Parts: sequence; structure tokens; C-alpha cells
Amino acid sequence: MLIEYSSNKLEKILNSPRLIKKHYGKNSNRLVIRLSELRAATSLSDIPDVPPPRRHKLTAEYDGCWGIDYSKNFRIILKPIGSFEIHDLSTIKEVMIIDLRDYH
Repeated sequence: MLIEYSSNKLEKILNSPRLIKKHYGKNSNRLVIRLSELRAATSLSDIPDVPPPRRHKLTAEYDGCWGIDYSKNFRIILKPIGSFEIHDLSTIKEVMIIDLRDYH
């Protein structure tokens, strides 16, 4: 899957194992695994909706986005980009990582 980032800073951090460890500490190993799964996937439908990684659609502030768990409370927040059919996850082949946070 093609991955873009909401900022240059986020891109720099998420493409460096050393910076991931520095910024995300104890959750860094699971975050690296989730990012590897995203890079290996051909579309969003390849990411399971059962734990882990529990892909799920978001609402409210993140309407139109998807969340992927990388720890008990923290999520990778993705927004589909490019051309896709919203009801067919196999057509979502490009995503933008908006943020990594606990939005609860």
C-alpha cells in the first residue's frame, strides 16, 4: 500500500526505527510491526478487523478515517486518499497517516 504522511516530521520519525523507539518507547516494537503490515498490504482490506491490529472506521473528529491499534489505547489514524470506493476496502490502495494517538 502506498503510504503518505501528514507532515515531514511524522514521515521522518516513522521511517526510522531509532526515532520510533525514541518517540514511542515501550510501544515502538508493536508500532514497527503495524507499519510493516501496512507497507506489505496491497489494500486496506488486507489489514484484519480483529485484534491485532483491529482495523476500524472512525467517526466524529476523524470521520472518514480508519484506526489501527498498535497498543491497548494508541492508534494509527489513517485517511484514504486517491480514488477509491468508500464501501469497498479493496479499492483503498493509498492512505495518509494523519496521527498516532490515544483519541479516547
